[in-house]
Amino acid sequence: DDDLYMDLTVPFTKAALGGDVHVKTLKETVEMKIPAGTQGGKMFRLKGQGMPSVHHGTHGDLYVRVMIEVPTSLSSKQRELLEELAKEFGESVKGSFKDRIKKAFK
Repeated sequence: DDDLYMDLTVPFTKAALGGDVHVKTLKETVEMKIPAGTQGGKMFRLKGQGMPSVHHGTHGDLYVRVMIEVPTSLSSKQRELLEELAKEFGESVKGSFKDRIKKAFK
């Protein structure tokens, strides 16, 4: 087949909020929209950006699978903001940054 497949790593903030990303294809770099709320594993099709066909003179498609990048280290401010966001979503946050600071100064 003339279709190509690739994984594209996207920061979790871009997946949540949406935005544009640049994708390198065989011919060029193209801009692709990431809709807000995109989930990891979501597949996007870039029509005509795959392999050229030796029989038809056309191109296959490029399928781009979104992989969500989760940060491996956070500053204390980033951690605090994420903990606040988690609470807004109703998620329990054990040992939050503020709780740890309060314990440290008791």
